Amino acid sequence: MRGSEALKNVGLVGYDERLPSELSGGQQQRVALARALVLEPAVLLFDEPLSNLDARLRREMREEIRSLQQRLNLTVAYVTHDQSEALAVSDQIVVMSADGLIAQRGSPREMYEFPQSEFVAGFMGEAMLFPGVAGADGLVQLGPLSITPRHALAPGAVKVAVRPEAWRIHRGERLHGAAVAGKLLKAAYLGSFFEYTFETVLGNIFVVSPDLTHVLEPGVEVGLALADHGVSVVRAD
Repeated sequence: MRGSEALKNVGLVGYDERLPSELSGGQQQRVALARALVLEPAVLLFDEPLSNLDARLRREMREEIRSLQQRLNLTVAYVTHDQSEALAVSDQIVVMSADGLIAQRGSPREMYEFPQSEFVAGFMGEAMLFPGVAGADGLVQLGPLSITPRHALAPGAVKVAVRPEAWRIHRGERLHGAAVAGKLLKAAYLGSFFEYTFETVLGNIFVVSPDLTHVLEPGVEVGLALADHGVSVVRAD
């Protein structure tokens, strides 16, 4: 009965007589999950469970794991190096440093939007790290850009972590102090968004843009400004 109930919980009713060779990759992962559920564990550990699946199956299985955890009120420890998986399946995320210490813990949004160190900013999703200077006036200077940090900082050197989606592209407008000039080096179309690489005084900047209407060609000159999200000032490691 417990086996049948476990198969029901993972959506495999009627599959109990099938051989492994008759199951898809996603179904085999569900069987492994059902076998673990039969034991009724106090804590269910997943260690890189989706690493061998293609992108579509990874998305389906992480949604299934999250749904199952919420439906059965399970305590789940999920070990992964895939940041998108961590963000998608977690209530709380713990980032461990190379020496086994906790670098930061918090909700998925806290970890992504408000990293507390250079290491966490680079680990939780893609971020470019720029050297900045915190001034006595409370602002952080990043080249021609002035940034208001979320918390007070002692004057001195800091790092500014910028997500690729935090840049706003302005074309055909006179640049001012809130933008940095950039020249497009490379463009890649990925279906639902573009990836751009711009040459600037800050170095090459990687930008993700959801704008599929105004396509930019290599060589075009633009202004790059920062949005209100996706920008964090962190201590330099």
